[in-house]
Amino acid sequence: MVLDTKKPQGAHNAARYKESLRDGREVWLDGEIVKDVTTHPAFSTTIDELARIYELQHTDEYRDQMTFVSESGVRCSISYLLPRSLDDLKKKRRNSEIWNQQAWGQFGRGPDLLPQFVLGMYNNREALSAVKNPHCDFGENIVNYHTYCQENDIFLTHALGDPQVDRSQQPQNETRQIKEEELSLHVVEETNEGIIVSGAKQLSSAAHLSNDTYVSLSATFVRRADPRFIQAFSIPSNTKGLKIICREPVSQYPGTWGHPFATKYDEQDSMLFFDNCLVPWDRVFMLYDASSMVQRLAGGANFQGWSNYIRIHERMKTMTAVATMIAEAIGVSEFREVAAKLGEMIMFTEIWRHAINGLEQSAYMTQGGLMSVGRGTGMNMFFAQFSARMVELLRQIGGSGVVMQPSEKDLANSDLRPFLDKYMRGKDVTVEYKSRLYRLAHDLSASSFAMRQEIYEYWHGGDPNRNRVNLYRGHDQSEITDRIKDMISEPLPYTG
Repeated sequence: MVLDTKKPQGAHNAARYKESLRDGREVWLDGEIVKDVTTHPAFSTTIDELARIYELQHTDEYRDQMTFVSESGVRCSISYLLPRSLDDLKKKRRNSEIWNQQAWGQFGRGPDLLPQFVLGMYNNREALSAVKNPHCDFGENIVNYHTYCQENDIFLTHALGDPQVDRSQQPQNETRQIKEEELSLHVVEETNEGIIVSGAKQLSSAAHLSNDTYVSLSATFVRRADPRFIQAFSIPSNTKGLKIICREPVSQYPGTWGHPFATKYDEQDSMLFFDNCLVPWDRVFMLYDASSMVQRLAGGANFQGWSNYIRIHERMKTMTAVATMIAEAIGVSEFREVAAKLGEMIMFTEIWRHAINGLEQSAYMTQGGLMSVGRGTGMNMFFAQFSARMVELLRQIGGSGVVMQPSEKDLANSDLRPFLDKYMRGKDVTVEYKSRLYRLAHDLSASSFAMRQEIYEYWHGGDPNRNRVNLYRGHDQSEITDRIKDMISEPLPYTG
């Protein structure tokens, strides 16, 4: 599909978003093709929730906080706003706050996240254009693609990683010296219309929910000896030959237990199989030469900051509040060890709030002409470590009640209800309140949904060890090390 930038549709509403997913995409689940993702029980509740939040863009309460009027005269999502000032950054922060407050911080790949990848590429457009190709200008392509996404509110996801088949010959951050096995995504041939690609990408979250996928290289595997494996492009979800293979849903529970987070916010994770897919030239941003990607990764501009960090903050606030309410519901909030655990959760949450505010205070104008929030180099690594601790604290405060609560039908059963009222109530709260609160805690800390979320939090910023190595290698300590060298250049004072 060639980009059409002449018929802007503006910000998604609920109906248009749902209709955009009925496009003939090839989505597989449990060995079968899903005919309509909007009605399939494994996907429909999540799509309904996304549609609900999209509809907020058109309400009196949120319209001016989530959208702006573009130069073409249509109202567009602030997710795609090019930030030219501090005021623009504040608008983008507020937009991400709304998306993530509405979703309780549970959408790792919400619609406000991936637009920031497009902004990062846009900011690097001159470096993209510097790599010449007779078929197109890569820098112009990203500028046009940003316009297309902005004017049509494209829900974008991404796919960066290689298949997890055999990585033994791939030293991290080094160039693969052996012949590439043709499992990773690679260019098969060039045509007048575009490039033909085959191979696979892992892991693409929300691919079945999105309109387009941004396909590129992860920071770990960006260095390639074979140029056929170097490419970055966007591809519509219904591209011929693109197979979206979904994992087992974590949102499917029998009975009436009630898992509001799992049922609404299972964004799914997919393998993408590319079987001789055509990528039109106007959707290609990098080809055969990774220099522009290396430059962008090393540049430090931080456009993903708001959407990612604010989501994390909402997730932390939600976990802390649920833990506090549980402690109060069973009368242990004043126990010294419980209060200390709650204090630890609040400590992490407050540190994160201060860090976000610090990013805003250190915002700067990039050479590409966009405002970037400050560098959050260590923040993803920090959360990858203490997210698991937050979940552990919630489980410890909740105790065994996290794994044993009555279902909604149990609560409605007249024979069971007297026993539930007597043996499963809380301190000054009903059994309904306590059981529903505990099931929220189960969703956040002990369910299959909770485990998926925790794996996502650990890896979504990239390999934590690689990130720590890069942080060490790129961190400037010269001022303090020079002072220490100066101090130890002379005999240290004798104090005996």
